[in-house]
Amino acid sequence: MNSKGQSALEYLMTYGWALVVIVIVVAALFAFGVFNTPANCTQFGGRLLLKDYSITSTGIDLSVQNGGTGTMTDVTAGGSLGDGTGLVTPLPRSSVTPVNFDGTVTSGSTYSLWVAYTLNSIDHNESTTCVAGTV
Repeated sequence: MNSKGQSALEYLMTYGWALVVIVIVVAALFAFGVFNTPANCTQFGGRLLLKDYSITSTGIDLSVQNGGTGTMTDVTAGGSLGDGTGLVTPLPRSSVTPVNFDGTVTSGSTYSLWVAYTLNSIDHNESTTCVAGTV
């Protein structure tokens, strides 16, 4: 009977140590930031081109290029962080303009942003989604 108790205890100890090792490995991966979501913004879906972006705890800054065939007029921006500022309007073909969204950005949150403009007498509205990584 004693050998049955000893083998049960050895069995539990073996699995116990294996679980301890797994917890240590997962904690180390979290400490090194392996599971952190990277910051990114999706490309606009039309004539606007997202050239660059910066996501900080105080806002999101986009660099947007006119990829259309003419000059964009009445360029405005907004979204979940409020109105965008810093836009150049009118925006000639192939020109780049900054769009700054000031506000509190939380790590791991998703923000919807849009830019509206008029091109060839037609109103357009394009959007992007930005995911804040560790800010």
